[in-house]
Amino acid sequence: MTTTAEQSSSSSLHPPATPRYILRGHASPIHALHFFGLNSRLASADADGWLVIWDVVTKRPRVVWKAHEGSVLEVKGFFTENDGGGGGGEMEVFTHGRDHKLRVWRITSADEELLDKRLPVERSKQSSSSSTTTQPWLVHSLAVNALNFCAFSLCFVPEIRKSSCVGDESSSSDDPEQKGTSSPTGQRRQRNPLLLAVPNALNSGAVDIFHLPSERRVSTIPADSSVQTGMVMAVHIFFTAQGDDLYVVSGYEDGQVMVHVRRGPGLESWTWEKLYASRPHSQPVLSLDIPPGKERKDYFITSSADALIVKHPIPHITSSSAKGKAKAKEGEEGEEEKVQNAPLKVLNTKHAGQQGLRVRSDNKIFATAGWDARVRVYSCKTMKELAVLKWHKEGCYAMAFAEILDSGGGGSDVEGDQDQDQDHTSPTAAAAATASSTSPDGKDQDQEEENRLDLVPAAGSLKAIQQQRSQKAQRTHWLAAGSKDGKVSLWDIY
Repeated sequence: MTTTAEQSSSSSLHPPATPRYILRGHASPIHALHFFGLNSRLASADADGWLVIWDVVTKRPRVVWKAHEGSVLEVKGFFTENDGGGGGGEMEVFTHGRDHKLRVWRITSADEELLDKRLPVERSKQSSSSSTTTQPWLVHSLAVNALNFCAFSLCFVPEIRKSSCVGDESSSSDDPEQKGTSSPTGQRRQRNPLLLAVPNALNSGAVDIFHLPSERRVSTIPADSSVQTGMVMAVHIFFTAQGDDLYVVSGYEDGQVMVHVRRGPGLESWTWEKLYASRPHSQPVLSLDIPPGKERKDYFITSSADALIVKHPIPHITSSSAKGKAKAKEGEEGEEEKVQNAPLKVLNTKHAGQQGLRVRSDNKIFATAGWDARVRVYSCKTMKELAVLKWHKEGCYAMAFAEILDSGGGGSDVEGDQDQDQDHTSPTAAAAATASSTSPDGKDQDQEEENRLDLVPAAGSLKAIQQQRSQKAQRTHWLAAGSKDGKVSLWDIY
C-alpha cells in the first residue's frame, strides 16, 4: 500500500501528503472527472463547458474542445473496438451540460492526432474566440433537464435484454453497432445499446429513462405524490449481475433517497416498484454511488450538504422470483409496508458539503470532494475516515478513482471482478487483440503466432521502455481531485 495520505488517527507520525502530479489547463472550476481506457485517459470538464482528455502516461492533453455552452455536469468516457479492420479503437465520450444537452462524441485514434490540443487556460490569454476550436464527431444530442444540477447516469443493456429493449429495430442483434458485451465499469468491447437516467423535463422530482442509440424516452419514474421531495439531485441506474432487474437509485432536494426497481426479463412494459425510501439527510443530497463491478450490489452511499455520509441498503437485490411469488400470495394491499426505510449506517463527519462521492473498483474505499478544499477517503466496510488529502486552496467539486488493475494491466484483480478483463479495450489493446486472433479454420495459426511475437518489443528497447512506463501509469492507484481553482491533482493512494 502506498502511504500518501495523512492518517486522521496518527497525523503527527506522518508528514502531510502531497499529490504526485498537478494538471493545469482549465480556466474555470472543475466539475467532472473520469478515468477510462484502462486508466490510459482522464477526462476533465469545467464550468465554462470545456472538456480535456488527458494522457495519463504523459500527463499531456490529447484532445481539447468546448462540449457545451454552459457548465458540464458529468463526463464519462469509453473505448470501443474499431471494426474497420485498421486496428486501434474509438473513443466515445458522454457529456451532460447546463445548456440542457446530453451529447455523445466519437473520437478515432487518427482524430486524436488532428484535433486541437490548446488548453482552455491558454485560450483565455489569447484574443481569438473559443468558438474557433474544432470538435469531434457529435453522434447523439438529446434535449434533457439540467435545472436540477443532477448529472446523468448510464448503464449498458446486457446481452439477454437486447432483443426486447424498446421493441424496435434499433435493438436488433444483427446490427453491428449493437453487438458485444456489456461491462459494469464501462470499458466496452463494442457499441452496446444503453439506458440513460436524467431528471424529468416537466416534473423535476421525476426521473426519465432514455435509450441509445434510438434516442427514445422509454420510461418515467414519477415523483412521489405522498411526500414533497423537491428536485432530483443525484441518480444512478444499473442492472443486476444476472441482467434481469433494472434498478434506479435517486437522491432528492429534501435529503430523501429512494430505490426503485423494474423487474422481469423484457423491457416492453415498464412498471416501477419502490423498495426503499429514507430521509437521513437534512440538506439536499449532493452525490451518491454504488459499488462498481459485476458482483452483487447490496448497498449504496450518499453525501449531502450537511455533514452526514450514509450507507443504505438495496433491498431484495436477488429475490425477483421470490418477490413475485410473495406478491401473488399476499396481494397488493400490504405493498406500502414492504418499503424499507432504515439506513445501514450514518456517519457524522462534522464536515459539511462533501460531494462527488465515488467508490473505488475494489469496493474497499470511497472518497468525497469537499467544499473545504479537502478530499476525504473512507473505508467502505467500517465507514471510518482513513485519510485527508489537502493541497487545493479552494473548494473541491469532483473526484475520480482509477480502476484497480492486475499486474498485467489487462483486467481487474479484485474479488468478484475477475471477468472484467473480457470487457476492457485500451487504445493499444485493441490493436494487439487484432494481431493475436487466429483464423477460423486454424490454417494460419503459425503465421498469426509469428505476427503476434513481432509485436513484443525487445527488452531494453525504446518501445519496451515506453510500454513499461505505460503499464506502470495504468496500474497506479490514482485518485484525481478537481477544484474551483481549475487544477486537477493526482494522488497515489492505497
